[in-house]
Amino acid sequence: MVKSSYLRVGFRATQCLMLLVSTTLISGCSDPYANEKECYAIVGTITVDGKPVSGLQLSLHSDTGVDQKQPTFPQGQTDAEGKVKFSTYADGDGAPAGSYKMTASWQDYNPVARGFSGPDKLKKKYSDPATTPLTITVTDQVPNDIGTIELKTN
Repeated sequence: MVKSSYLRVGFRATQCLMLLVSTTLISGCSDPYANEKECYAIVGTITVDGKPVSGLQLSLHSDTGVDQKQPTFPQGQTDAEGKVKFSTYADGDGAPAGSYKMTASWQDYNPVARGFSGPDKLKKKYSDPATTPLTITVTDQVPNDIGTIELKTN
């Protein structure tokens, strides 16, 4: 009987040590987000022909080009009320400070493919960063209110 209780104590101590080591390894020793740029919230509404539309796909393209050391690709979309939500690293975190060209496209959502497909209902009018008339500036003054941006289908 004495031998069995020593085994139980030894086994329990081993379990505790393994739990401690696992927790330390999982949590890591450094900040996992050290290479991320600070992002700032963006609020506003986008309408098409005067009406809010859900599912506009939006992208922000830095006026200074892609940062080769810390590249970011802020993406967004609109909800049923036309309100925008931009994300860079996490849902709704916004975008790093800077001046951007904003591209927009409006396609149907395909639930089977889990993506957008079909023709752009905006006729590619806003889809090229080189020609889009849409610009926004993101600052550290939160939130960055872009107001209401009106897009046209024709």
